[in-house]
Amino acid sequence: GVVNLLAETRCTVIGHMQYANGRDIRENINKQLSSMNIKLFDHYKQPFLMDVNEDEETHDELRLALKNGEYDKVEAYKEIRSYDLSLIDRSDFVIFVYDPEVVTCGSWEEFFTANRMKKPIFFVNVRGKNKTPMWVFWTMPHKYIYNSVDEVIEKLQKIDQGKIPIDSERWKLLNKNFR
Repeated sequence: GVVNLLAETRCTVIGHMQYANGRDIRENINKQLSSMNIKLFDHYKQPFLMDVNEDEETHDELRLALKNGEYDKVEAYKEIRSYDLSLIDRSDFVIFVYDPEVVTCGSWEEFFTANRMKKPIFFVNVRGKNKTPMWVFWTMPHKYIYNSVDEVIEKLQKIDQGKIPIDSERWKLLNKNFR
């Protein structure tokens, strides 16, 4: 039956926030991960005790400040970057939901940071694997690049249930009593 290998692990979903709503993607993934007892760090839900609020109102305020040339106000929120990178550090694995039609910047830094940290990364291109930048293929094995979030969830469920072995040395799972 249920092995629950990934219970109490932590995941960050990275992907666009500034130029398109990333909330729905994260909520959908959270529903599916929580059924496996995996904790999702959601940028929109303030995972830290002391944190800069990254809710939709803050993003609207910052978009307006940027449009109006209030650069000091935009820069004042630079702490968001270090908090977001800290989430990568605390994650057991990362899911990058990428849409090549939506500009994103922080996601790329989070992706390359996770890669340098040798975290397991599930890269989803919502427009299709064949529309993925070549640089990604030169960064990670293409078997970890997916066409949909559903493919990733299915893979995680199989890993969680012990139906497929973990095939990457990047997984550094703590014993359950340390999670």
